[in-house]
Amino acid sequence: MLEVITMSSKGQLVIPREIREEMRLEKQDKFVVVHDKDNILLKRISREEAAKAMLKLMDSISDKFRKAGIKRQDIAKEIRKVRAS
Repeated sequence: MLEVITMSSKGQLVIPREIREEMRLEKQDKFVVVHDKDNILLKRISREEAAKAMLKLMDSISDKFRKAGIKRQDIAKEIRKVRAS
């Protein structure tokens, strides 16, 4: 199926009804977005896959903070600074 869609001023795209129905897409479905120079690919993922990906990302960030010597107190201090300004 080929459809032409238009991006809104907010950068939103609407997946046509026929495609949503055929693929049984539902409200709150999660997608991974992959792109290269001229293409965008949407890949539906399960909630479990999304949760695993988020945990993996959080672990990666934690490792980088640990290697840089950044502690929770440092992050809390920076948050307080930003909120105070």
